Amino acid sequence: MTDSLKIIRVFIGSPGGLDEERRAAHEVVESVNRSHSERWGCHFKLLGWENAVPGFVRPQSKINEDLDRCDYFIGVLWNKWGSQPSTDPSGYTSGFEEEYERSKARIESGHMKDMAIYFKEVDVPSGMEPGKEIKKVLDFRQKCIDEKIVFFKPFTGISDFRDVIREKLEEIGWRETDLLTTQVQQNKKSKKEPNDSNPITDPLSQDERLFEKDAEDFLSELIQRSRTWEGTSSQEVARLRLIGNTISRSGNDDSYLGNHDANLVFQHMRDAKLSDQETRALLDCGVVGFEHQNVPLWRWVAHSELGNNPFYRLRILATVGTDVEKRNALHILGLLDQGIPTHDGYFNKLGVLTTWFEENTDSRVFDAAILFLSSNGQQDDISSIEDASSNCPPHRKNKVEGAIVGILSKFSANEALKRLCDRDVDKVDDQIVEHLFESPRSLASETLKGCLGAKPDTVRLRSAQILFSRNELTPETATELLTDSSHEIRLAATEVLADLGQPLEEGTLKSVLTVRKNSIGFGLFNQGETDTRFLDAYRVNRLLKLTKNELCEKIEGAGPFVDRELSVLYRRFGSTTQDEMRANLSDGFKEHFERKIEEAKSAYGASNKVVSDSEKLGPYHRKVLCSATLSALCDLKKLDDLELVRMTVDQYEVDASENVLKYLSRFGNWQDIERVLNLGDYPSDRTGLLSISRTKLPRQKADAIYALGKMRIADMLDLDLDDQIRKNLLTVLPQKVFKELSDDILLRELERSHDECRIVFALRCVQSLSKSRIKTLLEKYVDSDEHRFYNSVHWLDLGAALPSATAKSVAERELSRRL
Repeated sequence: MTDSLKIIRVFIGSPGGLDEERRAAHEVVESVNRSHSERWGCHFKLLGWENAVPGFVRPQSKINEDLDRCDYFIGVLWNKWGSQPSTDPSGYTSGFEEEYERSKARIESGHMKDMAIYFKEVDVPSGMEPGKEIKKVLDFRQKCIDEKIVFFKPFTGISDFRDVIREKLEEIGWRETDLLTTQVQQNKKSKKEPNDSNPITDPLSQDERLFEKDAEDFLSELIQRSRTWEGTSSQEVARLRLIGNTISRSGNDDSYLGNHDANLVFQHMRDAKLSDQETRALLDCGVVGFEHQNVPLWRWVAHSELGNNPFYRLRILATVGTDVEKRNALHILGLLDQGIPTHDGYFNKLGVLTTWFEENTDSRVFDAAILFLSSNGQQDDISSIEDASSNCPPHRKNKVEGAIVGILSKFSANEALKRLCDRDVDKVDDQIVEHLFESPRSLASETLKGCLGAKPDTVRLRSAQILFSRNELTPETATELLTDSSHEIRLAATEVLADLGQPLEEGTLKSVLTVRKNSIGFGLFNQGETDTRFLDAYRVNRLLKLTKNELCEKIEGAGPFVDRELSVLYRRFGSTTQDEMRANLSDGFKEHFERKIEEAKSAYGASNKVVSDSEKLGPYHRKVLCSATLSALCDLKKLDDLELVRMTVDQYEVDASENVLKYLSRFGNWQDIERVLNLGDYPSDRTGLLSISRTKLPRQKADAIYALGKMRIADMLDLDLDDQIRKNLLTVLPQKVFKELSDDILLRELERSHDECRIVFALRCVQSLSKSRIKTLLEKYVDSDEHRFYNSVHWLDLGAALPSATAKSVAERELSRRL
């Protein structure tokens, strides 16, 4: 799941006795996500009571916190009503009732979108009275029938239940993506033509003649041609089609020049005298195609200036264009570091914002506006944004609040975080989160404590990590965090409790820190796969607290598998154990493991299953030990170990780690690049609390490759590299490297088959080279007889067409977005 998918949280509430149905619901969610997430652009996340760990806080209160984060509620009932969630006799009669009433109230207030209730058929024998529990369920069902407010549906068995849940999720998915309302939005496809009362008028459209002179001259000459095949070139046909696209009236279909024709015009007529109508149509075509960036744009932007406003046409399209024009124009204006596009009359700042926030505004246009405001909005825009969004539906209002948080983040991280919490913002862009927490010392502890209840996982996690480092997580707070939906936050909480002398019992510890996949919760169904990374990290962090003697005692008293203990020993006490590390690496821990097996045979007997299983798992554990030990040895940074390091990498298929890559970068040479590439893809050196899931191996390998190959740049770029490593390598190359490369090498790299690598290279050229050099490079590339990639043309044109400072700023923003 990429960070661009919209998360749709669905809460499933039910009393006991429906374990199979709950598990089925999770399986259906996974199936629907696999089938539709990419198409819909959204991803379902199912929450329920399984996320609360028993024994900490009042369980229902923690369940309610998860419920309040959800967009939809699904209730399932059968033959039980459930138990009272608190000791208050006047309170709710069951946890389900509390969840139902809470969801109903949130729907009425606009904080939740919808709910559905499903009743499993109950068999009450004829002449028998239903039991007390069943009667409560039947009474509730009758209430649903009488009120006619909540959607409900019966089901008979597990197969039937799967069908009704899938049906509901697919209904929600289509609704969320607005695909069902496409026809309703068709009237917005036509370009709006301002009337006399609308002050937005395009001066270029007021010419009295249908075509401007340059276009007329071309048409007059063209109609004199013969109809023979050779009489007209493909680029002239492309221009004819372009001219046809320069005129449109109400009732006509929206029409833009095709990608190939647009590139033909650029290739053969980029310096020809085109009419203003044609330039404007080419710009519109570039805007519409900007999503794929395979249509020329920037030259037409530079040639469509109006007075002192070079981006006038883009501002028009962002306010009164078609839906696709609006959202792409907003993206382009964002890259150009422009403010809110305003005009005289109604389309002042408030008018433009109101248009973007209208209920019938296409959801993708709305989201583009939110992203634009978040990155380009200013503090003095906030009051207008608040006024314009006052009538937004709650789910859109929440996104607007997220944009305001983005604006505030540029001026005050504390104020931005306070607003995020006060306004219950659901989601914040990852880049904004990074910006908010880039200076932890400037963040007040009280602000961070308030963020522990924030909805975005990343905000809660970063706040918990900083408070943890300041020793400001109290036992009470840590206990509450044990049921957080983020396991990284749970890990921080367990560390706090352990440091305070209140470690969790083993069973609870596993329940809190083990991630269960394809399973519905802690300890209920164990046939699903489990992820123990966080539990392993906790155990390692506990070992890191021990002295050397304590670690040695654990190692001597353990069985064959002492990977964790030995790794920590070498990591913490490398200077005093370096000879032992070298000896063990020299034979890949063969002697060490054989000795441990002999000890096991003595303890259990040679034929014992423990011994045979240990021998089978030996190769794996030797690899783990080699990886961890090599990392610890490299951390000593001793040149004399170079040959041992090389031998270990060559013979034992060790995993990659930051220490090994830095060591090879410092002491290695060109031949070690192959070793860098051959290092495993999963680093073993992920044992610190703050290091989980943060190692970026492609970037680390790219750093190492550049360090080893910086004297042979041409050869280095010609290596057969993984696409992700190449992309990262292109970002670490200094600008002076690009300046020193010959045009032949630059052109070769612009022909790479991988789209992203090619685009990043073109952007780095714009960022590094002079405008005159880029113009020359573009001319050579476009006029070459070789195959040309349109997106390479698109981005080189940026550097050739716009002022150098503007082009470099756009390139930097686009690179930041892509990386």
